Amino acid sequence: MSKYPRDEFDKVPETSSRQGVHRERLIPSRSGSLGLIITVGVLALILGLAAFFVLPRLGIGQNGAAPAPASDSSLPAQTPAPQATEPEPETEPAEAAPSETPEPSETPAPEPTPEAVADRTQPVVVLNASGIGGLGANVSARIAGDGWSTAQVANWGGTPLQTSVIFYNGPEQLANAQELSRILGIPTLSESPEFNLVTVVPGPGFQ
Repeated sequence: MSKYPRDEFDKVPETSSRQGVHRERLIPSRSGSLGLIITVGVLALILGLAAFFVLPRLGIGQNGAAPAPASDSSLPAQTPAPQATEPEPETEPAEAAPSETPEPSETPAPEPTPEAVADRTQPVVVLNASGIGGLGANVSARIAGDGWSTAQVANWGGTPLQTSVIFYNGPEQLANAQELSRILGIPTLSESPEFNLVTVVPGPGFQ
């Protein structure tokens, strides 16, 4: 028995199963809270799937850009037909400036011209300048043996000479003068317009 006075809460049958009603704690059951969590999770999953699949189809959140068509790998790729292009006009390549000075090309040496042939039909003048009598006639006989004709045989009347000389007038008489130089052994040739014909002047020491 309690030593405290009885109150209205003590008016409970002694055999009642309800004991300490005024002290009962209302604790929600765990099964109810777990079901609420599962429900919220399912709803969140459904909303996420709807946002992932439905919104792109409605064009929301893509900045108005049309979705790119999916390429069908089973279809053969179509290559564009080649277009005919007009041929470009041919342009001559610009000549490049030489980077180095080209070396002068070697030109073949000109072929030697055939030696002029002496014309023995042209008469020769013989002037003796040696001081030895008959030397002019002797020289005339020697060239006559080679086919030459003598137009005149005389003594030299010009300045005394120190050696024998053959005078000729112009290039057309040069071949005759060279041939007479070979025959008589006179190496000195002199071109002079004062002589009309090739003139052989045997001087001192002529043999």
